[in-house]
Amino acid sequence: MDPRPLIMKLPSRLLPLTLLLSLLLPPGPVSRIHATIAEPADTFRLAPDSSNFVKASLMIAEPLTAIYSVFGHATLRMECPIHHLDYVFTFESDPDVSAFMTGIAGTATAKFVPVPAEVYIEDARKQGRELWQYELNLNLHEKQNLWRMLDEEVAAGAYRHFNLLYTNCLTTSIHTVHHCLIGEHFEWGPLKFPQNLIDGDFLRNATRHAPWSEFLFTTFIGSAYYHYSSIDFHMTPETIIQMLREARIVDDATGGSRHVVTDPGQRIIEGTPKPQSPITPTLVFSALLVITLLITAAEWWLRWKRLARIYDILLFTAQALIFALMVYMTFVSKMFNSYWNWYFIATFPLPLLLLFRRPSPTVTRLWLIYSCILAIFILATPFIALLDLPHQLVTATFLTRSLSHYLAKKS
Repeated sequence: MDPRPLIMKLPSRLLPLTLLLSLLLPPGPVSRIHATIAEPADTFRLAPDSSNFVKASLMIAEPLTAIYSVFGHATLRMECPIHHLDYVFTFESDPDVSAFMTGIAGTATAKFVPVPAEVYIEDARKQGRELWQYELNLNLHEKQNLWRMLDEEVAAGAYRHFNLLYTNCLTTSIHTVHHCLIGEHFEWGPLKFPQNLIDGDFLRNATRHAPWSEFLFTTFIGSAYYHYSSIDFHMTPETIIQMLREARIVDDATGGSRHVVTDPGQRIIEGTPKPQSPITPTLVFSALLVITLLITAAEWWLRWKRLARIYDILLFTAQALIFALMVYMTFVSKMFNSYWNWYFIATFPLPLLLLFRRPSPTVTRLWLIYSCILAIFILATPFIALLDLPHQLVTATFLTRSLSHYLAKKS
């Protein structure tokens, strides 16, 4: 979920040979080997059954406030201390302007990138980002299979279409782990809080530390969480470990099972406090509503109708543009894969059309009908999880100006 590429990447053409040698050559002496970050040379000992010849772990980086990292980031770390191999496979898309536009269009592609673990960890340290590692409870052959599959993903390049809900850093990593199992499968446990939340409640919990990202995602997410019941749509990097502790790896033949994660986790980096901006959507749109009320008062008592006219054109043009973008994101773009958005009601651009119509009884009735719809929409806030205070402050702004037009036309 954090698409920014890191600064050092192993050329994908060189990686297959390196991994093949690392997995097939017999282990050498372990008395003097180079240190890895997670397993110093003087403490590593090869198990009698070679089960720790390869170590596979899920790494979780804490969420940040930037929109591309607001959910956190999940990666797979593969280690082979005997052969001095230690790489983090991170699922990423490019962060440049063209990639941003393809992201909005829902056509962005992403790929696994192998990054030396020390580079990845140092990058997280520079960001002051808390980083945890959890070893996956796979057998040796499955860990080797996982590494092979990740190598094939690297060689394949960016062929997957990135999607916020079902093809992201976490779901792709988890599915890759699932597919590496040999004669076994995942069984997920019951969803607990906060994974059992749906729609806006789930989204607000996942983005609670970043008010502006929460506002933007809530605006465009539509009602996707009402529609999808797949386990993928309940995962975030912040909560996946709780889900994995409830999940089990089940043997297809015997029905025997074991936990996916038994490791209590190792904190690789302790995060630093992140400053929060005091300028929140609630504050900004409260100020917008106050300005709207003042302009409306000036229109009625000071007769500043020209000012109100200019303000309405700007306000309702912005409303129409937001509506057009929401329609595109809902029905054209694949970024959210939603099928409906409650904020179509609040942003429907009828007022912009009515502004340029000659006064008539029909226009007056339309202003009244639209105002009533907005009022009912605001009253429905407690009953629809996607609706929240910042958005309804914007709706109240539209309602204030719509009512003003109705009363002016009626008088």
